[in-house]
Amino acid sequence: FHLSGTVREPATSSEPELVCNVSVSFDRCKITAVTCTCGNKDIFYCAHVVALSLYRVRKPEHVKLRLPISETLFQMNRDQLQKFVQYLITVHHTEVLPTAQKLADEILSQNSEINQVHGAPDPTAGASVDDENCWHLDEEQVQEQVKLFLSQGGYHGSGKQLNLLFSKVREMLKMRDSNGARMLTLITEQFMGDPRLALWRQQGTTMTDKYRQLWDELGALWMCIVLNPHYKPEQKGFWLRQLRRWNSVDVCPLEDGNHGSELTNLTNALPQGPPGNPDSVTRPHRTVFTRAIEACDLHWQDPHLQHIITEDHYTNYCYHGNVDSSLFGARGWPLWHEHVPTACARVDALRSHGYPKEALRLAIAIVNTLRRQQQKQLEFFRAHKKG
Repeated sequence: FHLSGTVREPATSSEPELVCNVSVSFDRCKITAVTCTCGNKDIFYCAHVVALSLYRVRKPEHVKLRLPISETLFQMNRDQLQKFVQYLITVHHTEVLPTAQKLADEILSQNSEINQVHGAPDPTAGASVDDENCWHLDEEQVQEQVKLFLSQGGYHGSGKQLNLLFSKVREMLKMRDSNGARMLTLITEQFMGDPRLALWRQQGTTMTDKYRQLWDELGALWMCIVLNPHYKPEQKGFWLRQLRRWNSVDVCPLEDGNHGSELTNLTNALPQGPPGNPDSVTRPHRTVFTRAIEACDLHWQDPHLQHIITEDHYTNYCYHGNVDSSLFGARGWPLWHEHVPTACARVDALRSHGYPKEALRLAIAIVNTLRRQQQKQLEFFRAHKKG
């Protein structure tokens, strides 16, 4: 539905009273669109939008409910409709007159596209059940803010501001807000468009440590995105195409400076999924997005993994008969054999997407696995020493 109101900001010693006209659109408990005449440009909602929303939450009895505008228009006769339109144009003639004239010309034209559609849209009636709904995100402001922070070159706290944006993305993921991936995409596009990347490449110099940390966090966040345990296949396919496009850009930063080719493939030790391309193990061009690209081959369908993250008391005593001894430790607790950075990335993804208990269970299994490996290595060392 649609919420509109007037918010007054009291006068101060230096500023006069400010009156703002605010409108907020809701769809299934989400704010999907906002407008405010204050003119403030920021990634987050202005104080007037917040004030109107809180007023509606705390004092719903003071907010008058109205029928959708389409229902109100349906109740009017011809003279009332004409008066309604003319008064609307008179009050807001400088804003709506060009649009009103254009719509009038199209309606009077029998072959116009608008006459081929039955009915007309009504923003006050809400969206269809099948329509996608997501929280409002001002994409233009996200791009402008990131571009501004990057242009400051690490000065004026720009690195801190960018880290706050990354924290906001993690907060969105935790709330399972679909805007998390959208916002990270916008941030990444601005990072890839930073002119300093080409300059550093031409000069053969490396980026600063603080800037490098920002790129590392960017890559880690994309790992969290693609490792969402409840992703849709089409979403992962879209993210994979994006990551490959960024990965193919010449100025894309390498994963580990000039030694990216020495790093091991993320999935080379995995016991699941289709076998990877052997050439990827010695791929000479490993960028900050390579791990996220490889993580697109991972999944969460392994039965043993599902038991680990969903059950508090999952042990080998749950089974009768032959059980793979590598799946459980000496005390019967489950183990998870996987390339350690990959397993840790799974834990980070679970925490980031709002599954703290599942993340803790998997982390415990990983620690138990490392302890067992350490114990075996110690036993081997002692036996070798005796021999």
